[in-house]
Amino acid sequence: MFNKVTVEFRKFGRNCYYLRQVLTETQRLLEEISLSSLFPDENIKDAFLNKDLLISLRKVLDSNPSILILGQNCNAKALLVNYILGQVILPSNGSNWRWVRIVYGRTKRVRLTIGSEFEIVENLESHEQAWMVVPEVDLCRSDGDCPDLSTVLEVEIPHQALRDKVQIVIPPDLDDSDDIPRMLVKGLDTLPVILYSVTSDILTDDNILELMKYREVYEDLPILFIRISGNTVKSHSAAELTESKQHELQQTSLHTTNPSNISSIYQNQNQNQIDYRLQGLWRQLASLGLLNETFCHSHSVDKLDVRKPCINQYANSMLITCTQAPDILNTYIKECLQFHIIQASATLSKLHNGCLRKFILYAFDMAREIQITPRRLIYAQKKETELYQSLITLANEKHEEIVGIIQNAIQTLRAEIGEDLDQYYSNLSAQNTQQTVKVMTDEIQQLVLRKLSESVASKLVKSVNCLQESFIGTLQRCLENLEKSWREQEENLSASDAIKQFMNAAYNVDLKSSTSFSFVNTFFERVRKIFHGFSLPWHNNSQIHLNSQWRKHVAYEVIDSLKAVRLARTISNQFKERVEASHDLFQSAMRSLENHYSGKLEQTEEHRVAIRKYHAPRFARLALESTSMCDMVRWGMPVQGKEIGRGQFGVVFACEPWGGVDPCAIKSVVPPDERHWNDLAMEFYYTRSIPDHSRIVRLRGSIIDYSYGAGCSPAVLLLMERMTRDLYCALKSGLEWKVRLQIAIDVVEGIRYLHSQGLVHRDIKLKNVLLDCDNRAKLTDLGFCIPEAMMSGSIVGTPVHMAPELLSGHYDSSVDVYAFGILFWYICAGHVRLPYVFEQFQNKEQLWNSVRKGIRPEYLQYFHESCWRLMEQCWAADPAQRPLFGLVQPQLEEIMRTTCV
Repeated sequence: MFNKVTVEFRKFGRNCYYLRQVLTETQRLLEEISLSSLFPDENIKDAFLNKDLLISLRKVLDSNPSILILGQNCNAKALLVNYILGQVILPSNGSNWRWVRIVYGRTKRVRLTIGSEFEIVENLESHEQAWMVVPEVDLCRSDGDCPDLSTVLEVEIPHQALRDKVQIVIPPDLDDSDDIPRMLVKGLDTLPVILYSVTSDILTDDNILELMKYREVYEDLPILFIRISGNTVKSHSAAELTESKQHELQQTSLHTTNPSNISSIYQNQNQNQIDYRLQGLWRQLASLGLLNETFCHSHSVDKLDVRKPCINQYANSMLITCTQAPDILNTYIKECLQFHIIQASATLSKLHNGCLRKFILYAFDMAREIQITPRRLIYAQKKETELYQSLITLANEKHEEIVGIIQNAIQTLRAEIGEDLDQYYSNLSAQNTQQTVKVMTDEIQQLVLRKLSESVASKLVKSVNCLQESFIGTLQRCLENLEKSWREQEENLSASDAIKQFMNAAYNVDLKSSTSFSFVNTFFERVRKIFHGFSLPWHNNSQIHLNSQWRKHVAYEVIDSLKAVRLARTISNQFKERVEASHDLFQSAMRSLENHYSGKLEQTEEHRVAIRKYHAPRFARLALESTSMCDMVRWGMPVQGKEIGRGQFGVVFACEPWGGVDPCAIKSVVPPDERHWNDLAMEFYYTRSIPDHSRIVRLRGSIIDYSYGAGCSPAVLLLMERMTRDLYCALKSGLEWKVRLQIAIDVVEGIRYLHSQGLVHRDIKLKNVLLDCDNRAKLTDLGFCIPEAMMSGSIVGTPVHMAPELLSGHYDSSVDVYAFGILFWYICAGHVRLPYVFEQFQNKEQLWNSVRKGIRPEYLQYFHESCWRLMEQCWAADPAQRPLFGLVQPQLEEIMRTTCV
């Protein structure tokens, strides 16, 4: 019964070996990226493979699995061990045992170890004489032994089922159940497959407490409860052992009961009594949350259908009798081992796909930066030049307007200056001295000039404020975005600061605050110099009454001395000087900014190339390997049928139902070198990562067949839903016009969906359009499919369908529009013959040269004009002139409405 288990342990070891290689390579790549400057502000290794995740993976991949035997007592455990091994190894009716580990050995041997490394020199009874059953005294703990110190009695036996590092571990019974978690951590460093032996119809409180503690430690693992008895063990031994082993057992004193009698007694037991006992035990386990309650509502074991246990990702906890064990035990152990592999491979797959998503999104950001940054710099230069020229023109053209503004301001000031003077001097006391006269005269002059400045500035700002709205908003945001990553010394003026000085020098001035007079203060500084030599006629008078009338007289004299034309010239000149200074500062800042981005964009392009050519493909291959391992363990190797298609890079076979896919097809690819491996891995990632869509053939799984080519060149099997035929075969067989139009609409829907996911197909052609039984189309073969940000400019595709710009290496998603235009020509033509103009070329170089010169498929007499116009739009030489698919689809739908009446 137990001999088949060694095959599953061997598979487990082989799968762990492959996953360890994947994990090691993953660590190496993450360390390499962390040491590079690709993500300078982030530790990519810790972000994706932190210490806890690495420990959990190593715990699975570096540990040896074992059969963990639990039970109600030592007797129950011994019965179960003897039962599954098919021979009596452990004595029954024992108690107070230490740790026991049963492993494979060429001869029978017993030794006492600490863990599995150090052997304790101790006289054991099994060393003194030959033994068939491990002596009870060797199993028992001494008074000073602690169960959590990992003192293990290791029993070696020549049992074939224990080969390939299969081991059976029996923990001791504990008086204090609280020691179980600590005991398991120190005493059992393996992956357990848990079996629980039940010898009575009900669990005691101590059994329940112990079980709940085990559940705390192994909360994700199932438990197989086996109802067993001593009679069952002996019956099983007599029925399944070879004659030599039966003879060996018959020579021992333990074999005291006739096995055949026991077997007959057990087989004649009343089935209803068995059902009743199991139902009670099942209810008890179900109430503890250890089993589901399905059995509680059944009346017999047969209704449980234990021969077909529910299989999801791993085995379910079950309660069975020993008669059901031969059918279930091997399957249960297999599924438990598969659970660990699936968990590990799924974790690695999630890690790899997460890295790939980050790389692709980062590549999008870098591609956007490479494309937009030069345009932003050009835009900023252009808008600043326009602003500068506008301001200089404004300063020249506004002279007469400024003269008028100043004249109106002087007249208004003359009418209001009296009130302003009274308010200003209301709290000051006049003194009749020459010094006081001089000071007061200067104060009056300054007051007049300040009031005039405020009046002129407020009117001037209102007259030209529209320029700020025209230039500043977008330009300022553009510059701030450019300078976001620019780290310069604080004393260096940035371009955005220079723009602010433009506006401070011009119109956006707050003259109500003493700290922001801006240019008006500067303008009138020169005017004040006029008054330094200005001598008032009453300055020499010895007796002057500094009253309100005198102050008004001084103010009127000051106002009358002002010349509007001279002030306007001073304002314009000062204004132009400030604008030109700001312009020079802006140009200097922009040169520094351009130098900064020149090196930064070169580094960005290097990083993008590294992601596209090196990092992303390697992680895509690791993702392919980890995901394929998960699919292989869950669904097994697919069974190939007849060949149904053949392409440039692979063969397509029919396949029996696999992984819930029916009908199913296999694309078998044998990558000849690293470049093809990388291309295939990226195809796998893009195809499997996009969500389901009715117009895209969905990739359902993948398997790597390492045995193909004697292990020298593994084959990659991509499994997908099977379609009836491709568009090439369908056109050869003949399709109605309405069906062909619907296929064209389906193709456009599929391409639009790919573009919405940021992907470009790059190989739209007849053989990559598959039809189902209703002649509805789906796109397939995403081997050249790639995000725009990851495109390297490589020349890919089928020559007839390739847009002319593909040959230049600079292209975008519009190449799919061109390819659809050629495909639509075939759909409208209703046949698969090459266009006549293309048949004249003997090689693809001649074809490409002619396509670059404007050669396109010819017009056929039975084409609808609307169809021909759509073709011409799609295969336009200028990619910018090609319509978006969002505009193509409505045109096709309109053609269907008008031509399929």
